[in-house]
Amino acid sequence: MAAYLFAVRDPRGDEVRLTEDCYRLHILIEHPELVDVNHIADTITSPDLITQDVVDPQRLVYYRTYQAQPQRWMKVVVEQGEVITAYRVRRLKQGETIQWQQ
Repeated sequence: MAAYLFAVRDPRGDEVRLTEDCYRLHILIEHPELVDVNHIADTITSPDLITQDVVDPQRLVYYRTYQAQPQRWMKVVVEQGEVITAYRVRRLKQGETIQWQQ
């Protein structure tokens, strides 16, 4: 059984969870600047926008601004209600379809 670090609801009411394994074995290793899981949870609960991934339509992408000038985004990718990755980006991915916007 998976151990969850959090289970939160996005603005549309959907539950999203982060497993301890995904965080420890992927996110922290690949993106060590994300030491605070609250930044990931905040991106899901209070995103600037939610998009549908351009490559895999089963995935939702949550974006939240973490730096205003120059603008930088926190990006959280979710599949079937579970976070599969999270990292910081300089721009939004072209071709994604907006599903929800603040």
